[in-house]
Amino acid sequence: MAESSGPRAALAAAGAAVAGLGGSAAALRNPAVMARLNGWAAGRLTDEQRADRRTAILPTPLAGFYRDPGDLSGLLEGEVVRTEEVKPAIPVPGVAIRRFMVRSTDTAGAAVPVTATLIEPRRPWRGHGPRPVVVRNQPINSLGLKAAPSYRIKRGTYVDTPPLLPLLLARNYAVLVPDHEGPRMAYSAGVMAAHAVLDSVRGMHRLRPESAAAPTVMDGYSGGAIATAWAAQEQPVYAPELRFAGAVAGGTPTDYALLYRSMNGRLGSGLFAAATIGQAREYPVMTELFGDFAFYLATLIRDFPQTPMAAAGLARLDLGVFATVPEPFESEIARAVIDANRPGATAPTMPVLMYHGSRTRFIGDMFIPEQGVTELVDRWRSNGATVDYLPVPGDHMIAAGWAMPSVLRWIRGAVEAG
Repeated sequence: MAESSGPRAALAAAGAAVAGLGGSAAALRNPAVMARLNGWAAGRLTDEQRADRRTAILPTPLAGFYRDPGDLSGLLEGEVVRTEEVKPAIPVPGVAIRRFMVRSTDTAGAAVPVTATLIEPRRPWRGHGPRPVVVRNQPINSLGLKAAPSYRIKRGTYVDTPPLLPLLLARNYAVLVPDHEGPRMAYSAGVMAAHAVLDSVRGMHRLRPESAAAPTVMDGYSGGAIATAWAAQEQPVYAPELRFAGAVAGGTPTDYALLYRSMNGRLGSGLFAAATIGQAREYPVMTELFGDFAFYLATLIRDFPQTPMAAAGLARLDLGVFATVPEPFESEIARAVIDANRPGATAPTMPVLMYHGSRTRFIGDMFIPEQGVTELVDRWRSNGATVDYLPVPGDHMIAAGWAMPSVLRWIRGAVEAG
């Protein structure tokens, strides 16, 4: 309790400051109010936090299996650091579960540890060739390490979104679940996510050599689609030895300039703020754009899971008013990060299915603009990629469920063709 009461108390104090000094969300747009909040926060930031702004917003490290493995620069990408059998708090009958840690590479090219979980049915595979594998990239959408799938699977609190995992296991496929946000929980950082996924697959091959010849498909929705799309794009260069039968990405955020218009200041603003902090963990120069109040809040919410971040969107936060410069998302720093996280510069060599809630079918995705996905499909196709596009009815969450039968059929077809 002592470890969590401090941040909780500080966050409560921050909330009281907003209420007392700011009043309402609308009042936060008043420069005088923000100046008072920045001054209040400046008095609470430590010299250590100011000296190392990146470390101040990183998630709290975990012990045990997740302990720091030390220098990994002497290992190959995907080389296994440690592994252990997992027995979830809520037993999952008929499967064997193992989590493992591998050496990976972050956005800047440094060696970092990445963790993943392999779930294998105990029933023998009766089909042709080795048992197929689906790399299931869960939408983590969180800042704290306790939200990583491998941690939640162990504790019996893992929730699959959309709920494809039991259906894949029912087909007797093996399922690999990477902790694709990486060791810093860099939510929305594309290159880090791609490396985490691809090195998790390499690690699986080292643990289960027969899986290297198995038909393998990647799948992910929303935040998990970021990891899937980037892994599909980066694979030909970063991991050319890996073979994939295909990749499926749904509700994919592709362009943060579009997301700024569709989420900032709206119901999606809490998750957009989380994504901004996630990007700053891989691109530390972004912290220069955080005003003192924004930076102090980032130090307090650095371990938040998805639910409170999503709920924060009810305040319809405008991140622009928390920044050190006017129009921060038009700044040179932000534009460089946005450009670096816009997929499409190169194309996947594996077949890809992308799907999205579309107004052409009914309603449409109010958080993630379809425009970004259709533009990515066009770019990839123009570079020779084989990309199927499926517009489906519904908003962001309805579209995920609506597409499930089509996604399962596509995965089965890719597995059989692979």
